[in-house]
Amino acid sequence: MAPRGDPYSYVIGWLKLLLPLVALALLSTLFLVSRSNDPAPSIPFADPENPDGPARQQIVAPRYAGLTARGDQLILTADSAEPLSDDLQDVLAHRLDIGIDMSDGSRITLRSDRAVVSSGEQSADLEGKVQIESSTGYRIDTERMRTALDQIEAETLAPVSGEGPAGSFTAGKLTITPSETGEDVQLLFTEGVNLIYDPKDP
Repeated sequence: MAPRGDPYSYVIGWLKLLLPLVALALLSTLFLVSRSNDPAPSIPFADPENPDGPARQQIVAPRYAGLTARGDQLILTADSAEPLSDDLQDVLAHRLDIGIDMSDGSRITLRSDRAVVSSGEQSADLEGKVQIESSTGYRIDTERMRTALDQIEAETLAPVSGEGPAGSFTAGKLTITPSETGEDVQLLFTEGVNLIYDPKDP
């Protein structure tokens, strides 16, 4: 046993007192850090168009797929969407893309800067820069369009311009609807149609 005045015993005595205190301090520090990084609190989603304004909830990269009554496949995708109603039946979608694969083998694609999608009314109101493309060779631009989501039924709410197999054209309105037999889908241009015919090789 070391003498009472031995420096070694003096150091050992202090270490026995300090080490538990250091361990307690480390545990307290870890506890405080874990509380500050707690992922439980909800993180508000920022508004991309107004980052300095109040935050609001947002859905990133939403996707919806379904079938119309006659068997056409409908796929909706968007960069983001935010609810406009508490019941989530109405949402505002940004960079909306609607792909419609017809039962007859053709395809129509609708794109817009933004759109109000209503699950209650089964419809989408597209606005901004709206683009319509069909597998039959039509490319059409307009500023607003309304389309159903449970059947093939769409119409523009602004004048249209574009190109097709016969040439470039403008019109006051475009309607997309099944033919009378219901087997095909037709693009119907009305209200002052102007066509610049462009003959091409067969």
